[in-house]
Amino acid sequence: MKINSKTNLVKTSQADPFSNVWHDVDQVVKFKENSGLKILGVGYTIYLGSEFEAEMLVQAAQVVYAAHQHGMISVLWLYPRGTAVKDEKDPHLIAGATGVGACLGTDFAKVNYPEKEGVDSAEAFKEAIKAAGRTKVICAGGASDEVDDFLKKLHDQIHISGAMGSATGRNIPQKPLDEAIHMCNAIYAVTIEDATVEEALRIYKGK
Repeated sequence: MKINSKTNLVKTSQADPFSNVWHDVDQVVKFKENSGLKILGVGYTIYLGSEFEAEMLVQAAQVVYAAHQHGMISVLWLYPRGTAVKDEKDPHLIAGATGVGACLGTDFAKVNYPEKEGVDSAEAFKEAIKAAGRTKVICAGGASDEVDDFLKKLHDQIHISGAMGSATGRNIPQKPLDEAIHMCNAIYAVTIEDATVEEALRIYKGK
C-alpha cells in the first residue's frame, strides 16, 4: 500500500516536490486486519535533491522500520528531483538513489532507468544495482512504450543490469483487456522464465 503521493499539477519550476505521508504503518496494519486484504508491504516516495528531502528521509526511515516491525516489506520510490537536480536520469545520480535506499534498509528501491547520450543504459544501470547492496532494485514503468521496446528494455534491466523486476507503468492498463493479458504473460515470461525478447513477443502475439 502506497502511503504518500502527490499530483503533478505543481511543477518543479514552481516549487520543489514534497510527498507527505498520508497514513502510518499502524493504520495500514489495522486496515489489513479489518479488510482481510493480503497487504504484504508499504511504499513511500522520496524526492532526493528537493529542499524537503530531509523531512522525507526521516519519514521514509520510520516507514521502513515500522514495516519491518510488522513483518512487512518496504518499497521506496527514489527519484532525484527538484530545482537542484539538473538531470533526473543521470546514471550516477540514480546509483546514488539506490545507495540511499540501501542506507535506509528498504527491501526494494524503485528508480528511473538511466538515460545519457552515448551511454548504454543497461550497462550504466549496473552501477545502481551494485550501489543498492542487498536492497533489490526495480525500474519505474513510466509512459506507455511500443511493446517490443518495452520488452527489450525489461529484458536488459533484468538480464544485463541485474534488476529484480520492473513496474509496468501504463504499458498494461492502457491496453484492451485481451491485449493486456497477453502483455502480462509476456512480462512474466521475461521476468520469471528467462524468456528472450523474441519469445516474449510471440507470447504477446498469441503464437
